[in-house]
Amino acid sequence: MIRSYQTPPWSVVEALLVFAIVLSTKLFIPFSLRTWFNSLSQIISPNNLYLGQLFLNSLLLAVFFFLLIGLIIKLKYRLGWSEVGLRTGRGKNWLFTGVIQGILLFLAMTVILTIISMFYSFEVEQQEIVDVFNTAKTRWEQFLCLFIAAVAAPLSEELYFRGFLYPAIGKITGKLPAVIITSIFFSMLHFDLIRFIPIVIAGIWLNMLYIKTGSLYTSIMAHSVWNTIMILLLFFSQSAVGTV
Repeated sequence: MIRSYQTPPWSVVEALLVFAIVLSTKLFIPFSLRTWFNSLSQIISPNNLYLGQLFLNSLLLAVFFFLLIGLIIKLKYRLGWSEVGLRTGRGKNWLFTGVIQGILLFLAMTVILTIISMFYSFEVEQQEIVDVFNTAKTRWEQFLCLFIAAVAAPLSEELYFRGFLYPAIGKITGKLPAVIITSIFFSMLHFDLIRFIPIVIAGIWLNMLYIKTGSLYTSIMAHSVWNTIMILLLFFSQSAVGTV
């Protein structure tokens, strides 16, 4: 029997513990200082070591989230992945819905950021990760960037924030407060003050999409499409500059 994703057996403490363990791993086990990690990064991205490191870090982050959440839901509670939203949901048309919602989300974020920039005397700076992606010169390096933004990040972030943390908070606060709290936490962890409000709105959007469809696949796809469009526009702008 599949439980409602709003009333999971795991607690907020367990959800926060997963995040704390992942964060501690990054802080106290600096992979970038490990010889094997740098050697593997060099193999993955021979001409751009930092991009190779970023790729491995994003991959490890996704693996850690899936592993820890899997240990809790499968070993402790004897439940399946459908409990964290990995199911087709209502209507079962998650792919089409996710693509359309991702495009709409990108357009909405573009409008919001444009409006914000009109009220600030300084130019909205690029995110740090975009600066890294700007160093991608080959097709392979661009593929690595696309994988990080369109696959690894949406998978790990949606699984944790929407599939695992949101329902745990919702048991205590109810649906709407949980959506807002989860989205604020989601935005805070992007460490981007200028884009804080837009990312909160994006988090709410993705959360409501998950609630409406009952499928985490939909929010993962929407998140992926949103990121993919941004990355493709970045690469297109690089190509345009190169032809001037």
